[in-house]
Amino acid sequence: MSPLAEPREPRLWLFNLDAELELASGNPQTPLRLAKAFAAILPRARALMAAGDQCLNDDADAQLRRPALLGCPWCPTPSALRRLSQAGARLAPSPPIEVLRRVNQRSFYLGLGGGAPGARYIRDADDLAVTLREAGPRSWLFKKPYGFAGRGQRRTRGEPTADDRRWFDAALRQGGFLAEPWLDLALEVGVHGRIEPDGRFSLGRICVQQVDAYRSWVSTRLAGPEDVEPAGARRLQDRAASAAEALWAAGYWGPFGIDAYLWRAPSGSLELNPMGELNARYTMGYAVGMGCNSYS
Repeated sequence: MSPLAEPREPRLWLFNLDAELELASGNPQTPLRLAKAFAAILPRARALMAAGDQCLNDDADAQLRRPALLGCPWCPTPSALRRLSQAGARLAPSPPIEVLRRVNQRSFYLGLGGGAPGARYIRDADDLAVTLREAGPRSWLFKKPYGFAGRGQRRTRGEPTADDRRWFDAALRQGGFLAEPWLDLALEVGVHGRIEPDGRFSLGRICVQQVDAYRSWVSTRLAGPEDVEPAGARRLQDRAASAAEALWAAGYWGPFGIDAYLWRAPSGSLELNPMGELNARYTMGYAVGMGCNSYS
């Protein structure tokens, strides 16, 4: 790991906050209700921007030719790169769509030992039946392969309802989904980083993530010693470093973040899960964790 303090040139940003929809289906079209939701959180994503930067979201492509700024998408999907190119931005090399799909799919971080204790990937009806028997009366959380802002998830408790079954059937037709026990989370934290094409990477400071009742992001602040003890902080940094190495080995470079948490075990003790999820793209807390544009 080495610091990557390079000169910061002005950028043309495109906040395609719905990138996971395109990764899942190949369709860059966003439903109107989601477009309105993204418009509401766009101002918070602008924390990644520095003086001199421009944002392509501002005029929805009404002004196509701009100075040759460096294009910077939230996630470099084909549609995002195409829009930036049409706006006159210079495009740096980025990972191919096949890599983006692989490393942002939940089964990728599950294969790295991520997810809640007991998490598994459901690929067919037999897998689901075994998991539901194991779950019994306890709450479980089911997550579609690609998700963001708490979307694409379903929580169950006990015998699945008819709506639960319909959700399972639809998700299985789309290739499966992640299943994990519902845990009592005490504190959600995260670490952000950036990987260079040559494999060098830099990690930011540990952050605390405030979330809502649906476990969707609300805000981010830097963690203090009262939040995470030194041994836990070392585990988080080590986990982020190993995630960076795995991402690069899979062909990915660029920004990333791991979500982690402290959870209350049945005994009452607090346990650290150093990687609950992994996002191979920018995240809402990235500017806080990485020092506000230092490595963006």
